[in-house]
Amino acid sequence: MTLCVVLAGGAGRRMGGDKPQQLYQARSLGEHALSLAANFAVHVALSVRERRQADGLPPVQLLFDPPDIEGPLAGVASGLAYGEQIGTAQVLTIPCDAPHLPDDLYAKLEEALSQDPVALAASAGDGRQGHPTCTLWRTEALGPLWSYARSGRRSLRGLLAELNSRQVVWEDPFGQVFLNLNTPKDLAP
Repeated sequence: MTLCVVLAGGAGRRMGGDKPQQLYQARSLGEHALSLAANFAVHVALSVRERRQADGLPPVQLLFDPPDIEGPLAGVASGLAYGEQIGTAQVLTIPCDAPHLPDDLYAKLEEALSQDPVALAASAGDGRQGHPTCTLWRTEALGPLWSYARSGRRSLRGLLAELNSRQVVWEDPFGQVFLNLNTPKDLAP
């Protein structure tokens, strides 16, 4: 059993706020993300910092970001904690602002998740930085995540490096598959 958690707790300042409600191709970014999540897993949750970030979105399990952790690391923490609570061994995280994720995201990440606690999506030619919000986590990564956060560190990339995440590379010659929409200009047709 896998849980897919949509990370939607960011302030969305560059977008003018309320990123999950911003319209893209006649649907909100949150709707796009929840639709993708439902294709990846039977269990879907939305991680938010404030309840209003879920306004107008289809009803799903709401998870609230821990107030003492900033950024997407908070959403991963709430997702892994919920995954542990419901007894799932894996949690796939995806961002709410990437409506073109590949259909095989979960399948390829799961195939790569052997003994490693995490498998991270990456694009060919992106300097092997990867896309840290597009990651399949074993719920056992929750303990190391809490230790990492308690030490004052907040970088999701830093945690992934510390966990020796396995990267799974997609060909993305036009840079569209993992494209994050961050500004009102990005939403224009």
